[in-house]
Amino acid sequence: MRRFDSARLTPLVFAVSLASAAAALGPLARDVTGGDQGDEIQKEEMKRRKERYTNWMRDYSKDTTVRVKMPGDDESTADLVPTPIFRYSSQVIADDATLWIWTRDARPVALQKVEVNNFGGGRMWTICFGSVSEGLVSVGWREGRQYSATQPGVKYRPIPGADAPGDRAKTRISQLKSLKGRFSGVVGLKADGNGGTEMKAITTPLYEYSDKDSKLPLGAIFSMVDDKGNLNPGFLLILEARPDGDGKWRWEYGGVRLGDSAVLLRLDDAEVWRQRAVEVTDQIHDNWTFYFMRRDFE
Repeated sequence: MRRFDSARLTPLVFAVSLASAAAALGPLARDVTGGDQGDEIQKEEMKRRKERYTNWMRDYSKDTTVRVKMPGDDESTADLVPTPIFRYSSQVIADDATLWIWTRDARPVALQKVEVNNFGGGRMWTICFGSVSEGLVSVGWREGRQYSATQPGVKYRPIPGADAPGDRAKTRISQLKSLKGRFSGVVGLKADGNGGTEMKAITTPLYEYSDKDSKLPLGAIFSMVDDKGNLNPGFLLILEARPDGDGKWRWEYGGVRLGDSAVLLRLDDAEVWRQRAVEVTDQIHDNWTFYFMRRDFE
């Protein structure tokens, strides 16, 4: 199994995280000495804060139990990938955030965003959990909160005109890169279907996974992003090699939403998937949910 290589996005993610952390530090970030000592103090405080966030996010996700019921199978516990597949910050509410993933038989089944939310001067966590499974997932959090999806998290459809998945890893990786370029989207659509921000698939996948038997690349999850540097993975594209009804392999796609904005996905400039906007107070949905928690430290 191959995971997203954070080193490829390190300069961009670090720059965004540094700006957010500096803003959160307030007077300390604007040290009047202007000297090396002030810079070192600032860097050390930022490092300690990031470590506190990282530890809490990791522990919270480790204490999150995800179970999945696939059609025709018994319910089973999904496996948490022990490190986040992505770290980001948002211009809106996420001063720092991580994205976690659970898998079953190599395939992803659920995602969870854990965000440092200081919007409006508050001190909160935002937790956003979503299914990316064709089965039904249920989840339990350590404070006793529970959620069960009533619908699968993703519906796959074949990609017209796509070549069959190659028999070599290098070929499949090249195919994935080419296929994701055929997709585009919009986030923040108005009620009348107009407006919003244009999106395209990020260059490097958030997560790549391989067949547990053949070890060949099986699929990848791409975040849909704008050209303004907003890295919040609230709109996702999944591409996967899957057998058709005759057992022949083909490339298929699915759309996933992990946010409250309306989204639209296009394939070759034609709309293929759309989700309406939801109210922030409307937190429970068919295959995803989100909630807020008080944070007891800076």
